[in-house]
Amino acid sequence: MNRTLYRYSLAIAACGMAGAVAMPPATMEQPLRDPFVPQALRDQAAAPVSPSRDAVLRDQVESKLRAGFDAAAKAHGGAVTIEQARAAGLGYVVKNFSAIDTRGSGVVRFEDVKVFMRGRGAQLN
Repeated sequence: MNRTLYRYSLAIAACGMAGAVAMPPATMEQPLRDPFVPQALRDQAAAPVSPSRDAVLRDQVESKLRAGFDAAAKAHGGAVTIEQARAAGLGYVVKNFSAIDTRGSGVVRFEDVKVFMRGRGAQLN
């Protein structure tokens, strides 16, 4: 290697290292915030939320499951066929429809879904 080229590459390396050493460590003064989230929601999200436990958690899970099912079954007397479940996006019900429909009636009620889920280990009320 040419001696001049060697000295030049050492000088470049030294400048690069000197710049890296001289820079102060990066610090974040404020947390990043999404400009599209209203301040009221930011304040609400910052407040600590105690986790739900036991019966309260089971009630919350069941109410979410029931809301999706009831929306699909509302116009059908509280029961859905496999086609109605598919149209409503109830993939779990569609996938397990024959196992949930133990009577073989072609329709399932929310209580049938709960019995099926309890049989698989779910702890519902």
